[in-house]
Amino acid sequence: MSNKFDYVVLGSGPAAYGLTTALKAAGSTKTALIIDNDLFGGTCPNYGCEPKIFLEGAVRNVLIARQLQGRGIQQPAKIDWSTLMATKQATFAPYPANAQAAFQTNYVKTLQGTASFVDAHTVTVNGEHYQGEKIIIATGLKAHQLPITGRELTHNSNDVLALKTLPQRVTFIGGGYVSMELATVLNAAGADVEIIEHSPRALGPFYDQHVAVVVAQMKARGIKLHFGQSVDAVRQATDWLTVSTAEGNTYYSDYVVDATGRMPNVDSLNLAAAGVSVDKQGINVDDHLQTNVAGIYAAGDVVKKAGEVAPKLTPVAQFEGAYLAGDLAKPIAYPVTGTGSFTFPQIAQVGVAVTTAQTDDRYHLKKMALAPDFAYAGTNDQDAELIGVFDQSNRLVGASEVSQTATDDVNQLVSVIALGLTARDFQEKQIMIFPTLGTKLKDFLA
Repeated sequence: MSNKFDYVVLGSGPAAYGLTTALKAAGSTKTALIIDNDLFGGTCPNYGCEPKIFLEGAVRNVLIARQLQGRGIQQPAKIDWSTLMATKQATFAPYPANAQAAFQTNYVKTLQGTASFVDAHTVTVNGEHYQGEKIIIATGLKAHQLPITGRELTHNSNDVLALKTLPQRVTFIGGGYVSMELATVLNAAGADVEIIEHSPRALGPFYDQHVAVVVAQMKARGIKLHFGQSVDAVRQATDWLTVSTAEGNTYYSDYVVDATGRMPNVDSLNLAAAGVSVDKQGINVDDHLQTNVAGIYAAGDVVKKAGEVAPKLTPVAQFEGAYLAGDLAKPIAYPVTGTGSFTFPQIAQVGVAVTTAQTDDRYHLKKMALAPDFAYAGTNDQDAELIGVFDQSNRLVGASEVSQTATDDVNQLVSVIALGLTARDFQEKQIMIFPTLGTKLKDFLA
């Protein structure tokens, strides 16, 4: 293959997919080289959100059945961990090869290997040099590891999603998305699970009262959560591990997961050779996603950006990749974006945060208890609640929900906010399927 391309993309995740899909849709003849030193498709389908949601399908059904015990369900289902994981592995095993094949066209090529910058227009891979008119860094994030005694005894989320045998006792360090979701999965499968978090609460980006509902239900299922505790060591005992904290507490475990966050995956790129600016939060870009070096761009989770600008999510990375396929005449303008955590119950939000509205007189809140609705009552979703944030013209600008179906419910409100729909629009231009949340939104929006 020729070693000169219009685009050289470092990473094969959603940003690369967004770029190449946009090029194909436009009938472009621009050439692109997609380079990855790991499984093609990136973190989400191989180590992250997609295998997680696959497991969540089984877990959610089991937990709903438990919620209904004594309400018409006599014997809730149980998870067969080894069979579930074998099924997951068989389902996802073909994905990397299929993803790599899907990229390739007459104009898009792929390459397996580790890319490293030579200069601002050149990278080297497997001893060969490749040049791009535009080089896009889309290498995502990697698991952070605490600099503590015994760090080599810990595992990360990739390891959890490959567990063939379920440990009896599992300890998660950190109370973010990863630990809260995976703790839900492993606990439902039968493990004794503990979460140790240094801050006073879990799931920091979400509305605290809705997080409290999630935490209370996790505790009711036997998950132990310890807040205000900073892990300082993991040690091997005879047949178990000890996890100690700076506050003087000790916990016992068979499997310890360091879920203290993720960091930019840039160590192998030799960014200094190109002069690209980066810090612990990611690569610095302008409002055209260009780094401080002309012709070098970044997209996806590796980009440094505030959550209120755009959260680090798979669809956001794909959107950024598609943007970079265009002429870049206009700054990137992010769409209204919803976020959610697939705990049980789920928690989701969009737009102006409830906590912001509570201290800003430009907004007012409206609460809707969802439990009286027969659909939520039917799964014993007793704590389900929706909160809307409305501006001074009574237009919905934000929402938060905690429920067993929060992510799907809030997706409906993403559309309401993005399209600027009023209650009248909602009532006169559509009739939603009954009985669902959608049929009640016309009153909620009024």
